Amino acid sequence: MAPLVARAQAVAAPEAPAAAVGTQTIAVAALTDYNQLLREIDFLGELGGRPATSDMIEGMLAFFTGGRGLEGLDKTRPIGVVLQTDGASFAPIGCLPIADLTPVLELAENFGFEPVEIGAGVYELELPEQTVYFQQTGDWTFVAPTPLALTQAPADPSSMLKKLVGTYDLGVTLYAQNVPDMYRQIALEQLRQGMEEGLVQQEGETEEDFQARRELAEAQIEQLGDLIEGLDVVTIGWSIDSEGKRTFIDAELTGADGSDMALAMDAYKDPTSGVAGFHRPTAAMSLLTSGVTPPELLEKQKGQTEAAIEMVRTQIDKALQEQIEAGKLPDDPDVQAAIEGATDDLVDVYADMLRTGRIEIGGSLDLAGEGFDLIVGGYVVDPSKVESAFKKLAEAASKDEKFPGVEWGYATHSGVTLHGMTVPVPAEAGQLREAVGESVRVIMGVGNERVYFAAGPRGEESLKAAIDGSAALTDKTILPGELIVSVGQVLGAAEKVAPPNAAPMIGLILDAMKDTPPGADRLVITSEAIDRGMRVRYLIEEGVLKAIGKAAATAAAMQQQRGGPPGGF
Repeated sequence: MAPLVARAQAVAAPEAPAAAVGTQTIAVAALTDYNQLLREIDFLGELGGRPATSDMIEGMLAFFTGGRGLEGLDKTRPIGVVLQTDGASFAPIGCLPIADLTPVLELAENFGFEPVEIGAGVYELELPEQTVYFQQTGDWTFVAPTPLALTQAPADPSSMLKKLVGTYDLGVTLYAQNVPDMYRQIALEQLRQGMEEGLVQQEGETEEDFQARRELAEAQIEQLGDLIEGLDVVTIGWSIDSEGKRTFIDAELTGADGSDMALAMDAYKDPTSGVAGFHRPTAAMSLLTSGVTPPELLEKQKGQTEAAIEMVRTQIDKALQEQIEAGKLPDDPDVQAAIEGATDDLVDVYADMLRTGRIEIGGSLDLAGEGFDLIVGGYVVDPSKVESAFKKLAEAASKDEKFPGVEWGYATHSGVTLHGMTVPVPAEAGQLREAVGESVRVIMGVGNERVYFAAGPRGEESLKAAIDGSAALTDKTILPGELIVSVGQVLGAAEKVAPPNAAPMIGLILDAMKDTPPGADRLVITSEAIDRGMRVRYLIEEGVLKAIGKAAATAAAMQQQRGGPPGGF
């Protein structure tokens, strides 16, 4: 398997492979060679407590085939399917690495099937549900639903299949621009119909509000249609890396030259961040994302953006009025006015984010050792609006005698003004109080174009370190997005507060992970820029795979004890 990409890099989108005259290739799917597949199955089997699973599979194949197994199949080459179209219909063509049909024909006859040669080396095989046709050409055997489809088979599918299995054990590539226009229009029409069916005037919604919501939905469908029209290549791939003891799934898409899709992807090219110091890969959870939408695209989407902002503002105002009328907010005009003013400020912050098209967020939760800390930082066009909103909320909350109060501007750090509050944890919180303490310290920092939050006994110390660390990383190019979850750290914290019936299971899973190397117990989701597109990778490391295997094996054992069918691998 190809090594994981350490950081974003630009790569060319694959071109659609050549097809027979008058046809176009829409999609290619590939499965790695049989020998490699067995190795990956053994790796997964070991995790689930079923070592040498491949031996069991080979034994079953030998039993059902009278000892012949998969005779005739080249176990060192991939298997694939190519989907082609003539503009009106689709023809899937299976590509099997079989250079000699003799053992295959004999095996079929042993199972009671009678392949019939209908000419030019084409065989017809009647199966219980359908009839298929196959033909051996060169080192490959092609399978299709009609004899005509066989004439459209690629001369040698090796290169197109190897593009996928060079990185993945199982992969599929869709060449969207080759999908006949009428089918793309059908897909868009289905989307519009779904929107129409789901767009129902709500109880109490005015006709004006309903029409505004309808217009916004139609604009969103139109934008989605533009994106679909501009979609070029989509690839989905799954790899099991038995040597690295991990697995990952990739979702990759690119936009056609000059399309809105390609323009949108420009938002994620070589991003930097002013809150990179808040991203701590060794924490229990950590996130960093950054991107700036190109001005041309912002201008195209201006009308929809303003409609969305107005819709959010209207919906929030309506929700607040409903809460007031239902008596769920204090019957105090000053409190109600403060809450309304705070929500207006926060909607303004949201509106500024949409209008500038700039996203910059970093944050992490550390649960290692004693106590915890949560730190978050993000870009805001006007941080004073966030500060104003929280001051108004604090003013409203101060009417309650239990409100602990806020220490406004109690300190500054590197030009950031810090506001703090100590929130008591009620005794009835039980184990949660034992884990986090009798109170939780919460901090908000307001700086130049950025707002920060922190919580926990280590929160202030970690917040200051993250602010300083970010200042040293402002020019460093980062991935457009990265989310890391340390499953071992999360489960370790969860075990402390879990109810008695759940704690033993968590303990078993942690025990299965105890031999995992440090830092190899993570779920990692990354996005990386490619030429005219984006690749998102979902990576599961060794410790998480062990946890899944242990949970599956334990569930299977419990099921067997109850007399049910065994589960697991």
